Amino acid sequence: MYKVLIIDDEKDICFLISEILKDEKYITYSAQNSDEAISNFNKYNPDLVILDVWLSNSKLDGIEILKEFKNINKNVPVIIISGHGTVDLAVSAIKNGAYDFLEKPFNSDKLIILTRRAIESSRLKNENKDLKELVSPDVLLIGESNFIINAKKNILKYSKSNSRLLIEGSFGVGKSLIANQIHQNSKYKDKIPLKIDFASLNKNNLDILFSEDIKNLNDNLFIRSNQNTLILSNVDQIPINYQKKFLFFIENPDFFKSSNIQLDHKIITISEKKLDEEINNGNFLARLYERLKVDHMICPDLSDRIPDIQPILNYYISKFNSRNINLSFSKSAISKLELFNWPGNIAQLVNYVEKTVILNQSLNKDVILDVDSLALEMGDYDNNDISTNNHDLSLKEARIEFEKEYLLSQIKRFSGNIAKVSEFTGMERTALYRKLKSLNISVN
Repeated sequence: MYKVLIIDDEKDICFLISEILKDEKYITYSAQNSDEAISNFNKYNPDLVILDVWLSNSKLDGIEILKEFKNINKNVPVIIISGHGTVDLAVSAIKNGAYDFLEKPFNSDKLIILTRRAIESSRLKNENKDLKELVSPDVLLIGESNFIINAKKNILKYSKSNSRLLIEGSFGVGKSLIANQIHQNSKYKDKIPLKIDFASLNKNNLDILFSEDIKNLNDNLFIRSNQNTLILSNVDQIPINYQKKFLFFIENPDFFKSSNIQLDHKIITISEKKLDEEINNGNFLARLYERLKVDHMICPDLSDRIPDIQPILNYYISKFNSRNINLSFSKSAISKLELFNWPGNIAQLVNYVEKTVILNQSLNKDVILDVDSLALEMGDYDNNDISTNNHDLSLKEARIEFEKEYLLSQIKRFSGNIAKVSEFTGMERTALYRKLKSLNISVN
């Protein structure tokens, strides 16, 4: 059941429109001035507004009220009505977000049709928005590493062109997230990107996607992704014979022009394997590789992006913390988490944070997790600790071994930033350099 808010300074007009729409099973509310209009808009959250542009005894006119409504909820359609219709007025209304303009006196059938279309259009837009959020959730690219800083710049750069982009990296490093963000910053952002995972396709699926038959051309992945972004995951798993078809379509755009189709799309391919190695193993076409990596992005593992770990921890603690308990990690716990290898990369870290939050949701107090309370199943976690198997060494040798492993772990933690290592360890920088030299540790 849809709700319609009718705004007109003439009560008779409000009554007339209301009776017409009630016969069509709409629920109606009315207002005679801007104060009542804004109050009822907030109170009833209508699915459609029918708004007279000229209102006597009102602080705001129709266009000003329209702007207010769009600030409150830009998705609610507004039909502007007026007994003094002009082209300029209609243009002004549409520019400010009105769905359409209706001149008095209006035909009741036209009002019903316009009402139905406006609500249906809004419903489809909202469904499309919900589907977009489901398919391409608006997740942030989080971190402070050089990779993240450069990735944010590259996302903006790559989203402005239709050059083909290849993204390579291990499982869970954020390849799909980057592809989504490129789409969301592109000229195709209002559409749901076409996503295909070659790891889940059989021969029949591949035949359809790479079809050259004019009869089935609409199923071809190039046609389906026209005027959109095409995101292809696990591109390394395309069989060689289909790689040849893929290459043919890339190198022969005239094939589609012969069907009067002008392609305009962004192709982003994603691979967990290093494609240059797959070429050496005979599993991937060198020519296709060169065509796909016009732009090229390599996503490093999380263990090589230690400055990203704490920001990711903080973000997902807040995201998963439904009870608003002040949950945090102690300095020693964060240090240990930063030195963990994270073989599952960001995906593993996010799962870990979610599990930790869930395990602590039953508590009714603030929680600070220390090293001993890290509720984790991380596999071979102790392999990342400083070695404790030094019992056969002399005290001096054991101390040297400890210092070497400790300083190496801190250099890794801070990605070689000696200033940060100095600050964290409490050693003066000159003393730190002397110690590193004595332990034969090269900063590079």
